Amino acid sequence: MNLLDIFQDSDDLVEYPAGTVLFSEGVSGEHMYVVVEGQVAITLHGKPLADAGPGEMVGEMALINSEIRSATATTRTDCLLAYIDHASFDSMLRHVPDFAMHVMNVLTKRLQSAYERVD
Repeated sequence: MNLLDIFQDSDDLVEYPAGTVLFSEGVSGEHMYVVVEGQVAITLHGKPLADAGPGEMVGEMALINSEIRSATATTRTDCLLAYIDHASFDSMLRHVPDFAMHVMNVLTKRLQSAYERVD
């Protein structure tokens, strides 16, 4: 599944300049983003974890477990992002099976990456 196919023409696209903090670790989360254009840096305690580019999502973990953000996301370049609130996220999980599978795959890859960093 390519998230760009779903969100490329979304009404919820927002432009952010480079250096914008989208969300910070330790803060509650009510939305996520899909990167349509640009690069987003994901950091934990100021240390790089990953970069997200076009077609990738950031911030979904806080929507799944309704808890605080586990990392900080900052735009590395000027970005065009699809803003997805909790209601839209729940609707997509219920009505777009490929989206639910994509979210699970992303979470699995991130968990594996975290385990590799711990070793």
